[in-house]
Amino acid sequence: MHRVLPTTLLLVLTIITYSQEIVNSTMIWSSMEEHCQPWGSTYSTDYFRFDSDTVIDDITYKRVWISEDEDHVEWNFYGAFIREENNKVYYRQMFGEEGLIYDFNLEIGDSVLVNNPRAVGEIWLFLDEIDSVETTEGMRERWKLMSNEYPNSEYWIRGIGSQTGVLNSSSGIFGGLCGLFTLLCQKEDGELLYLNPDYQSCYLYTTGQNEWERRYNPIVLSYNKSQRNVTVYVAGKSEKDIVLSSITGQIISNVTTSLESKTLSVLNSPSGIYIITVIQDGNKYSQKFILQ
Repeated sequence: MHRVLPTTLLLVLTIITYSQEIVNSTMIWSSMEEHCQPWGSTYSTDYFRFDSDTVIDDITYKRVWISEDEDHVEWNFYGAFIREENNKVYYRQMFGEEGLIYDFNLEIGDSVLVNNPRAVGEIWLFLDEIDSVETTEGMRERWKLMSNEYPNSEYWIRGIGSQTGVLNSSSGIFGGLCGLFTLLCQKEDGELLYLNPDYQSCYLYTTGQNEWERRYNPIVLSYNKSQRNVTVYVAGKSEKDIVLSSITGQIISNVTTSLESKTLSVLNSPSGIYIITVIQDGNKYSQKFILQ
């Protein structure tokens, strides 16, 4: 009896260790984002982590946090929430319903309806194949998921998430879209756990165009913290569309003007990262700012 007890305890601890596949406050992920510009694509890196319990509709979530600096010292609330239950991961944005983004209970041939609020739409995926990838702790299962509607594949790594980024499950399956994501690495307690072998870096700088083209952006922003508004300056008298949105894609305001400046209210918007997008003369420009 005394020889059986430690084995039983070890089995229980093993189950507990792997019961949370993704939503773990000790983890940090970095992802590369493609930005579509009139002259081509440029790229940037974001870090994500999950922390701070928040109760919504009697359900407990972790808040999603984002950092854009290489040393990921400064973190901002991403305006989204995530939770995990029975090896299933659910994601919801500030305004909207939650959607299932992972189900790690599948066996080969099983199907699951993934409804990621960040993706184009909900989609049925089936587990087609299981192989493995190398991490600093040994080999991890990698799942290849397919769709009957689209030819692209989706890959999930156990305990790490989608190879398009931890929040972007199913987004790569649709194909033909500009503005996609790639997982770069995952760290646990500050130590590297997984590194994408195609990039060999956790942080990539904007690349792809000459310096003038990369830096040229006609948008100038002025944020008034006391009045909670942001003024957008764009040279030129031609008509332009100005869209203010959260970093998760929720549109706050959308105006059309021929003026060179326009003030937009953010009085009722929570703190976080927002995006100003201007469409002018067939060109599209974007700029992020932090609302405090």
